[in-house]
Amino acid sequence: MQTALLNTRRFAPLFWVQGLGAFNDQVFKTGFLVLLTYRLAAEMGLNASLHNTMAGALFIIPFALIAPTAGMVADGVDKAKMMRVIKALEIALMLVGAVAFHAQNLTLLYTLLFLMGAQSALFAPIKYSVLPQYLGPQELARGNGLIQAATFLAILLGQIMGAKLVLTPYGVTAISAGVIGVAVLGFIASLFAPSAPPMGTPPKVDWVLPRAMWRVVHEGRKVPGAFKAILGIAWFWFTGAAFLALLPPYALEGLHGSDGVFVLLLSTFSVGVAVGALLCARLFGDRPAVPMAAWGAGGIALASVALWPATAFWRAQADVSGPLYSAGAFVADPHAWPILLCFAVLAACSGLYVTPLNVVLQIEAPAEARGRFVACSNTVDALAMACSALLAALLVGVGLRQWDVYGLIGSTGFVAALWAMRQGR
Repeated sequence: MQTALLNTRRFAPLFWVQGLGAFNDQVFKTGFLVLLTYRLAAEMGLNASLHNTMAGALFIIPFALIAPTAGMVADGVDKAKMMRVIKALEIALMLVGAVAFHAQNLTLLYTLLFLMGAQSALFAPIKYSVLPQYLGPQELARGNGLIQAATFLAILLGQIMGAKLVLTPYGVTAISAGVIGVAVLGFIASLFAPSAPPMGTPPKVDWVLPRAMWRVVHEGRKVPGAFKAILGIAWFWFTGAAFLALLPPYALEGLHGSDGVFVLLLSTFSVGVAVGALLCARLFGDRPAVPMAAWGAGGIALASVALWPATAFWRAQADVSGPLYSAGAFVADPHAWPILLCFAVLAACSGLYVTPLNVVLQIEAPAEARGRFVACSNTVDALAMACSALLAALLVGVGLRQWDVYGLIGSTGFVAALWAMRQGR
């Protein structure tokens, strides 16, 4: 029953459009970050941790700026048609991406990263606001679980491809051809998406981006049930942004690991989130509520705090003056197992945390304004992630190590768990 939706036209096209788009974003983004961490930083004398957090923020800023107006547009047009236009834009960006990668020009790569974030921000209000039009209320938990699982598995595959290929002799060419081909496949999948016309009177679109941000957040606050879910989701991305942005330098500097160790940690995290998301409907039923997310938040906090001694346990015996550890050598050492366990628990609890909140948002948001409410969530998420990136950069700048930052930011999950439990009162 969990995967039966994949055989339906009302769900499968959206599933593949989202998965392929997430894959492409991550191939480019991770290829850029690995290139920056393992080659360009050394060549240019750059702080890898600082530039990784800067790149993460640059990709996220468009979600705060553009998603609100995109949400207004989505509520006034056929979402399937809007989806096709956005996927056509992705093909154009991937063509420019091929040029950027071959040039290996830092300014051009940063510019394209921002533009890709803008394209993703245009699509963001569609992917969740259209689900209640395609699925029945009893199917939303399963549909969201599948979308979340597909997203994180696509992120995993995209990041593995980006990380493993970019430093090889012909990796840049392979990545360039791959992202263009996947963009074309995503556009073809969008052609099969069923019509999703507006659910009410089309809203007046505000093209003044800062004012549109204020409008969607102000409108979102008027529906407390939906806004509680928005705030809960924002905390998830606040924490996740710090973990993912610092993961390449954590693997290199904290664990003295090669890019294979980075991919291993990323794999553990992505598969764990997918498993947690798929378990959501089984554990919480078809109608999740905000208090159910408390279990996930508590698990995230415990795993984040435990990662600090787990990292110290590894470093106490690791030979940090020798060659970088390969993924095989890392896994073969029992001192690494606590780290992998922490990442697995953190990831599974992340899936259990965010999936029920997405369902609550879709159920509580007014049908005629779901695009704007999802855009409100995107805006708050983006602001939370930008703050997270700035905080992580500040903490790294004053001398904290990556695993110190993980413990500090992850421990806020205890507060998030307490907040979620209180929402049932």
